[in-house]
Amino acid sequence: MEPEYVSFEQLDREHREERLRDAERVRKGEITPEQLQAENSIFPINAKMRIVDLAGYLKRACPVNE
Repeated sequence: MEPEYVSFEQLDREHREERLRDAERVRKGEITPEQLQAENSIFPINAKMRIVDLAGYLKRACPVNE
């Protein structure tokens, strides 16, 4: 199966369309801003997290050529 290639412009257009749909849902009262935030969030709003060794993770994940 061939990989699907997507341009930055296409991603940007789709993202803007999603935001417009979201704003319309809030305007119509279909969803509250808080519900929308929870829907679009990577983590639950009340999640408690602790980031351990962020600097070390970033060094490993994104090595810089020296």
